[in-house]
Order: sequence, then C-alpha cells, then structure tokens
Amino acid sequence: MSNVYYQYKRLTPKEKIYIRKNPHHTFAIKEAKEIALKATEKIFGLNGRNDKSDAFRHCFWSAILAKEIGYQNARKLTSSHESGASNPEKEKNMDLHNNAIGLRIGRRAGKSNIVIKRRCISALNDKKLIVINDKSEKEK
Repeated sequence: MSNVYYQYKRLTPKEKIYIRKNPHHTFAIKEAKEIALKATEKIFGLNGRNDKSDAFRHCFWSAILAKEIGYQNARKLTSSHESGASNPEKEKNMDLHNNAIGLRIGRRAGKSNIVIKRRCISALNDKKLIVINDKSEKEK
C-alpha cells in the first residue's frame, strides 16, 4: 500500500471531499503538515496530544495553510480535519480554537514561515492557545 494512499484512507470524510474538490492543494497541504510536524518535534522534542506541542502544531499548520492556499480554503480544510466522529468534543474544541488563531496569523504574517512560527510560539506563551494537558509527555 502506497504512503499517499494510506494517508488518504486516514482522512475524515469531509477532508476527502475537500481534496477531491481541490486536488491542486494536495502538495501544499502535505508540505504544511510536514513542516509543522518537524518544527514541533524540534521545539518540543515530541508531537504530543492535547499538550503545548499539539496546540503549537495546530496553530503553525493552520497558519502555513492560510498562507499557501488562502484563508477561506485553509479554514474549510482545518474544520474538515476536525470533523471526524471519533474526535472527542473537548479535543475538537481545542484544535478548532488553535487552528483559528493560526489561520489569523497566516493571513497576516506575510510569506515567512519563520515569522509565522514565532507568532505561534508567542500565541502559546501568551496563553492565547488552548492546552488541555499542560504538561508534555516528555515533562512528566
């Protein structure tokens, strides 16, 4: 099974619809995800769940998407990403909030991922991002 096929199979139904309607965004979406994952790993030492790394990753990913595919498209995609039936309500709300902050940052931050990353870190440090679990797995 190819990597791309496996990744597609893991998308929510709404994400699949988005991709089918916007196949030209596929590369930018994949690239934004990889950039956000690598940056989160570098900064936090992990890509956790419901912790500071998760909040930052959602913010950064959404901001890059807003820059690359436009605010409205990025909003549709990130909302679709959180639409899965198995996504617990509290986690969904955390992710949607952090995505919204990232979307605003990406719309205003210009072309530099470095600037976007700094603004997402500032949003985290200024407690503008929601964190359910305040300690990362590494800190426990």
